[in-house]
Amino acid sequence: MRLWRLRLAFAAGLLALPAGTAGLSARSLAVATEAQDIGFAAAFAEVDNWVAKKAFPGAVLAVGQHDRLLALKAFGRIDSSPDAPLMPVDALFDLASLTKVIGTTTAAEILYDRGQLDLDAPVMRYLPEFGGTLGHDSITVRMLLAHSSGLKPSGLLWQQARDRQGILRQIDTMAAPDPPGSVYRYQDINMILMGEIVERLSGLPLDAFLQKTVFGPLGMKDTGFRPSPALLSRIAPTEQDDTFRQMLVRGVVHDENAYVMGGVAGHAGLFSTARDLSTLAQLYLKGGIYRGRRLIQASTIRLFATKQNMPPGSARTLGWDTPTPGGLFGPLASPRALIHTGFTGTSIYLDPDRDAFIILLTNRVNPTRDNGLIAQARPAIHTAVLAALDGTAPKP
Repeated sequence: MRLWRLRLAFAAGLLALPAGTAGLSARSLAVATEAQDIGFAAAFAEVDNWVAKKAFPGAVLAVGQHDRLLALKAFGRIDSSPDAPLMPVDALFDLASLTKVIGTTTAAEILYDRGQLDLDAPVMRYLPEFGGTLGHDSITVRMLLAHSSGLKPSGLLWQQARDRQGILRQIDTMAAPDPPGSVYRYQDINMILMGEIVERLSGLPLDAFLQKTVFGPLGMKDTGFRPSPALLSRIAPTEQDDTFRQMLVRGVVHDENAYVMGGVAGHAGLFSTARDLSTLAQLYLKGGIYRGRRLIQASTIRLFATKQNMPPGSARTLGWDTPTPGGLFGPLASPRALIHTGFTGTSIYLDPDRDAFIILLTNRVNPTRDNGLIAQARPAIHTAVLAALDGTAPKP
């Protein structure tokens, strides 16, 4: 009878995990934890299964629906060593390319709302030094966000640069072998340029602008670039880098280009927790409002969530990606969902049809990036979570 009542309460959202747990009694917290363990038993087992297969040392999963955080759970260990501590639920992860949407795209939306950012303006309007190279003058802001700029690096930028300016000089003179807008090619360089545009328009460094306009107002205290060394015990290590930095990368950005740029870039560098990202997910699902405060206009959220069809057939919106058949988020993913992944093993899934989100944070590159099992794990885990939300998951 107790399990039956817990299932009903879970389905109704009555036992959802609250945004904070400091005021909960031990009994209330135990009941809420038991409710998530019952409702998402199959999904949790799926994550445990991939930990056992060594797809990643550990993970933190957050699931929310209808303004409630339904599940927040840690799995495995914080790194791949046999005596590593258990993964804490408040672990900070290197978000890798989630920086593109959590940070840079959100910043672009705010500047668009302010009337400062013209999506169809040439990039050189905001970054004059980018102009002049063949093909560059026709590249627009919209093309950067839709990854259809036509730019293509000829090598690894970080190998030819010692600092931020060294990276940017290479991009400013980079070849654009395809006509702008004609080819979809996912490239970090597009969002590196967007980060620079944000800085020029706002008059602030990218990290300062995001803290002032997004992370601070949302109370995302664990989100930012270049985390404090005091947080090191909570930061999930990434790769043992024996090629470039000759160290276990922990507490500094894994991406080499972002590292050379000082740890703050439009494409990578953010660190965060699953709980903090749940806050941002709710902001997007609520059309730019969080706890009664509007940060982004609903029309802007809709615009940036619209497929740009650039080139025709592309699944990309402005900054975000969307699910495709047989894609990374499984067969139950909504076609209207907004998605993004990060190289280190992170992902975010925003589903307006279900009014739900899934945050999956792993450090799958620990100890090596050669581990590619995340490509199988991610759709399996998302399918299990969505089945639970839809009420079709196996009963415990």
